[in-house]
Amino acid sequence: MAKCRKCGREAEYKVSFGKLWFCREHFIEYFEKRVIETIRRFKMVKPGDKVAVAVSGGVDSMSLLAVLTRRREELGLERITGLHLNFGINGFSDILEGRVKEYCSLMNVQCSILRLRDLIGVSLPELALKARRPPCSVCGLVKRYVFTAFAWRNGFTALFTGHHLDDIVVYMLKDIYTGDFKSLASLKPLQRLDDLPVKAKPLILVSKSDIETYARLSGVPYIEVNCPFKHKSDVEKSIEDFIASLQALNPAAKLTVFSSIIKLIEDYIEPKESSNLLKCEVCGMPSSSRECSFCRMTRRTLGVSMGPRVLEKVRVYSL
Repeated sequence: MAKCRKCGREAEYKVSFGKLWFCREHFIEYFEKRVIETIRRFKMVKPGDKVAVAVSGGVDSMSLLAVLTRRREELGLERITGLHLNFGINGFSDILEGRVKEYCSLMNVQCSILRLRDLIGVSLPELALKARRPPCSVCGLVKRYVFTAFAWRNGFTALFTGHHLDDIVVYMLKDIYTGDFKSLASLKPLQRLDDLPVKAKPLILVSKSDIETYARLSGVPYIEVNCPFKHKSDVEKSIEDFIASLQALNPAAKLTVFSSIIKLIEDYIEPKESSNLLKCEVCGMPSSSRECSFCRMTRRTLGVSMGPRVLEKVRVYSL
């Protein structure tokens, strides 16, 4: 029978990579410590910072919010706010919103709820239909813009998302396969753009299975039902199979792939990508072209660029 690495008692939970076994108490401690160490290693925050946490209601972002709330004093954060965007998906979005509100209230965390229909006049399904684009593609574009706009307009110094190691490695290999080096450069643990809040991924060095174990042991509530629009391409499925085969040979394979690609980004890709940033002439947000993707998409779809309207509507705090 395996023994807990920390206390020597009977262990029940194994970390997904390596040979670490823990009892319930010390698995929770290990997980939270690893997230905090990631935040410090990549200098994601400093004492006195104000952090907005993008919270969907799923296990990843809800667990991240739990860790930050429990370790707030250790990090010296002035403010933590849970940020949720309701996309207006019937039978799904309102359930997520309710769970996020309940948990933020339970943890005594400020909660800001944004609704896409209030911001731009349509729901995600309606916007995707008008844009003639896959809902997941539109969702990603909208989330990135709205969350960044909220954090910037309300004086936050950092925007945290719940991206974890499993997802990031798949995204990285997919971007290399398709030659999308602009997207690849955005997958670093930390992004700094002009005077915007930093964008950070504190869960980037933990696996999905470890997040789920932490949530179960810590009593973190989350919605297990997937978005009805969620879809994995054949390429993503093939990459996941490839990674699984590597994991069978080496449990730390995901970390190895991640570290290698991060070095590739830092040495060869990022210097070229960061030098091409402009400001959107419509809304003023950073963009690789004269008009940002959000303003361009909404102009073509809705007849007017919605960037300026969103920037005005997301302002909820006095600076």
